[in-house]
Amino acid sequence: MTSRQQRSTRKANVVGAAALVLALGGGVNGSEPTDPGAATIEQNKTTVRRWSEELWGRGNLAVADEIIAADYVRHDPGDPFPARGPEDVKRIVTMLRSMLPDFRIEVEAIIAEGDMVVSRYTSTATDSVGYMGMPPTGKAIRTPAIQIFRLSHGKIVESWAARDDLGTLRQLGHLTAMERPR
Repeated sequence: MTSRQQRSTRKANVVGAAALVLALGGGVNGSEPTDPGAATIEQNKTTVRRWSEELWGRGNLAVADEIIAADYVRHDPGDPFPARGPEDVKRIVTMLRSMLPDFRIEVEAIIAEGDMVVSRYTSTATDSVGYMGMPPTGKAIRTPAIQIFRLSHGKIVESWAARDDLGTLRQLGHLTAMERPR
């Protein structure tokens, strides 16, 4: 393929991608939805912040009904409790907060594009009751995490989480650190 053909192909791909973004409701500048029921990127970021800070960090369960779609699906390989819809999320939040009553989340960064939002945060708590059926240690834990959300019409419809669960277990003394090979 000649360099002229390559430039022409790239231009066609860019035009096609822009048309697809507009057709899917991405708006002219990426933050203005063309679907009247869709939320803006800033609104989606606010919804994700509410998920972390109000729902999980403060235990305000009423927020779940406001921000989680009825057909929500949670993808979290480190969590043995699947969640579909707001009721399942409320159950998990209640369970976690009963194990870690002082559980808090500090959102450190939120990035969004289209209907996807990524949140980087750190959760903190004290193991005063007993974590996941283990005896309480009284130790403070800090767990960094990244979570990806997909939203539709202002509600969270899917999420994927990646937390440092092994680090949390090490902080609690439930796992020992591996020795480095010599």
